[in-house]
Amino acid sequence: MLDGTYNIKVDVPIGRKDGTINLSTKGDIVSAEIDAPIVGKQHLEGHAEGDTFTAEGSGKVKFMGKIDYTLKGEVSGDNLHIDISSNKGNFTLDGTRA
Repeated sequence: MLDGTYNIKVDVPIGRKDGTINLSTKGDIVSAEIDAPIVGKQHLEGHAEGDTFTAEGSGKVKFMGKIDYTLKGEVSGDNLHIDISSNKGNFTLDGTRA
């Protein structure tokens, strides 16, 4: 089950900082509310299938400007893993259900 709030750690130039991702599904649509260092507060929607989801989009990110991204995420038990491919590089986010 994807739905829930996940605590994440984000590596920034001054160390690791805390953030959250709240996932909610309605049918095969997943919505994510992200509040994390660097990316700030972001809302995105994508496609959910079982314990995995995908999304594409663009937005503004502090210090990076406009970013276009594709992400693939998976929840396994209470663990969240997201791979992000973007025009600014590739990133991963890992979190744990709050």
